[in-house]
Amino acid sequence: MIDIDDLIRKANGLIDLIPLREVSDGTAAAYRKTLLRMLNSGRLDPLQDGMALDTYYHRRAALHFGARLFLTGARDQCLAAAANGDHATAERWARKLRRAIERLEPILLLEAPAAEDTLPWERPASRWHQSSNSNRQRGQNSKANVLAYLPKDWDTRVWKQAAAQGVWPYLDTLAVHLIVPLRPEELVPGPRPIGWSPGVLVELRSVNRLVVTFAPAKSHNGLYGTGLTEICVDPVIFGDAAQYLAARCRASGGRIVVSTKSKNAFRKALAKLGSKALPELGAGVQITAYVFRHQVIADMKKTFGGGEEVAAAAGQGTDRTQSHYADIKYGRTRKGYISIKAARRPRCGNVERGRQLSRAKAPRAGK
Repeated sequence: MIDIDDLIRKANGLIDLIPLREVSDGTAAAYRKTLLRMLNSGRLDPLQDGMALDTYYHRRAALHFGARLFLTGARDQCLAAAANGDHATAERWARKLRRAIERLEPILLLEAPAAEDTLPWERPASRWHQSSNSNRQRGQNSKANVLAYLPKDWDTRVWKQAAAQGVWPYLDTLAVHLIVPLRPEELVPGPRPIGWSPGVLVELRSVNRLVVTFAPAKSHNGLYGTGLTEICVDPVIFGDAAQYLAARCRASGGRIVVSTKSKNAFRKALAKLGSKALPELGAGVQITAYVFRHQVIADMKKTFGGGEEVAAAAGQGTDRTQSHYADIKYGRTRKGYISIKAARRPRCGNVERGRQLSRAKAPRAGK
């Protein structure tokens, strides 16, 4: 017989180590998927040789989230069965709980999360920073750095390849990604802090005014982000993708909604398209929606000098976030942007102040 009382005490002790976190459905699904891979591989330790910092953080967060979720669920099922006098079911859940504790306890004690009220700079250095991995540059494999391997006209070549495909089902989606620094999930219909979003709205308000409107999907329950972003371009000046969307609007009564049912399906189709358009890159570099997002943000930094316009266009709540995206050296000055509006104005910090200072110091024309 299993000592259920002792088992529950051990489970509660581990659960108490992990602060309760509220995460989005998408994040929860990603954590479950990662933890399942860790369990199947037999390597529950989030830290592995040659691992990047962001991968370590994600695996550690998945471990904490999944461990708390399973331990709490198994404990409650065991207690409920025992309270109902269903001893067979209680024993079955007790065995599951014991196996989980045996596997999770060593690593949770090694990777115990900091208390919820601990400030970031008061926390001890992570195990990653104390390992041989610490000489890896953070984000060295990120989409921001992919731009270093791409030719200057890479996105134009991808667009031409897509247009030459004949009937390519994601041409509208690709055209929007060429103009607006979207996250792929912002094209998927679903709830947003402002309400239900059908996807991305594209409107042709006049010959020279094409307006793209989207609701940022990443907002932390409405606390961050812009709520709603509207980007207006002149399709005549902006280029082929904008002209294509303008033509689509004219054929559809002045507006269209661009959406995708599956981010994954678009990702696979775009990867195949990119390999055809840019065969010289080989298998090591893959074109994704986030590569387009980084490129458009880099172009906007080059065009506007960073700051509030870039943050608003990217659906970000502060202008500091853009520093995590592609460097301005990979950007191209883009003509055709008319206006960028955000329902919630981004908080402006060092980037905007630095830009204003550089403008103040710039010599005036004729002097």
